Amino acid sequence: MQRHIKVQQYLETVCSQIRCKKIHADIWEEIENHIIDQKEAYKAQGIDEEAATIKALEQMGDPVIVGTELDRTHRPKPEWSIIALTALLLITGTVIRSFTSLQELNGIELFNKQLFFTLVGVGLMVLFYHMDFTVLGKHPKTVFLLLAVVIVFLIGLSKPTLGRYRYASYLLLLFPTLFAGVVYSMRNRGYTGIIGCGILFAVSFIISMVIPSTSSCVLLTLSSLIVLTTAISKGWFGVKKLYALLLVYLPVIGILAAIFASGILSERIALAINPSIDPHGKGYTGAIIRQLLSGAQFIGQGNVPEYFQGVSSPQILPGINSDLLITYIIHRFGWLVFFITAALLILFIVRTFMLCLKQKSVLAQLVSTAITLTFAIQTIFYISVNLGFQLFAPLSLPLISQSSSYLLINMSLVGILLSVFKTGYFIKDKEDSIKTAVNPFIKFEDGKLIIYVSDGQYRHRSRHD
Repeated sequence: MQRHIKVQQYLETVCSQIRCKKIHADIWEEIENHIIDQKEAYKAQGIDEEAATIKALEQMGDPVIVGTELDRTHRPKPEWSIIALTALLLITGTVIRSFTSLQELNGIELFNKQLFFTLVGVGLMVLFYHMDFTVLGKHPKTVFLLLAVVIVFLIGLSKPTLGRYRYASYLLLLFPTLFAGVVYSMRNRGYTGIIGCGILFAVSFIISMVIPSTSSCVLLTLSSLIVLTTAISKGWFGVKKLYALLLVYLPVIGILAAIFASGILSERIALAINPSIDPHGKGYTGAIIRQLLSGAQFIGQGNVPEYFQGVSSPQILPGINSDLLITYIIHRFGWLVFFITAALLILFIVRTFMLCLKQKSVLAQLVSTAITLTFAIQTIFYISVNLGFQLFAPLSLPLISQSSSYLLINMSLVGILLSVFKTGYFIKDKEDSIKTAVNPFIKFEDGKLIIYVSDGQYRHRSRHD
């Protein structure tokens, strides 16, 4: 009993030095295993158990020093690169919108409103940053279905604007992230798990069609397919990968074939490639965008077609603050401003993808990938429309274009992403889950205690330090 108390006191002293409570259990277990292994080695040398335990604890070293070193090397740290890029994107969006707002009759009021929502968005980012993202893996189906109920409730309360439930459509951007939690919870359940993921995806798909929001539906489908494909390709369902992929993609191919047969998609593609097919109807906006961009300069104001002389920018491009912001800044300020803005967004997305690949936990990988895909697909849709290729309607240009609701959703997703990057390394999947390559916290080698840091490097400390 005395021996057990000494070991427990040692472990409590080590953990009391470590501020990140998420890793207490793992560090406790790992150090305890090292103590037991070392104790057994001493017992094999003929030393009695109590003396062997005391020598094993001495071999570990001062618990305060060990705990302090572990705290220093495994303290959650903000991902400053993402914070800096987020700040740059928000500042860029604010500056661009300050110019475009002057074109509107209520420009000052519009700008102040967007500035207010930007500050609220920052607050939401901070809130989600400090929240535990692992709740998405602990109660994924509950959270997923709760979001579905909220959206259905909003559909029931609100009236459609131009045939669409706008306020309900904004929340659709949260589905890919929650779907990542669903995939995580269904891993190791074989084909049943894949079918379960498909059923919940179908719920979000049907809701997006009821709203209806084709762009959100496509974003949800693409991101969910990539997340599910990633999980299958890494063997996280424990099934034959080819059969699992066929189970996922055959229904998708069937739906696409039906859409092509209806002629709807082929008509969209034809108009996106050549909007002049219907310049006064469905291809009007695309045709106008291409005419304005054809006269754009590298720097400065572009040329305006003669028949638009004397017409204000909002009349030429309704939605210069929201759906057609990029078209306006290219026409008004030149291609250089667009290239700088696009470069910031690409850098943000590439950096987040790189950090996704470094995550050790299945949950951290899936959640961060889903959020990054949400940003990437929004960006692709928005820029393609603003360059005159209108296959799908733009949602928002993340953190740049004016849309209070989209801004709040995207800032919340940035907060969750930062939470993943802050503590994702410390999250270990349960024993019954897929084994992931998580670095050990400590190791003994040649009589020295090795304490690993979060990037896989390590620092030596001898037992007498």
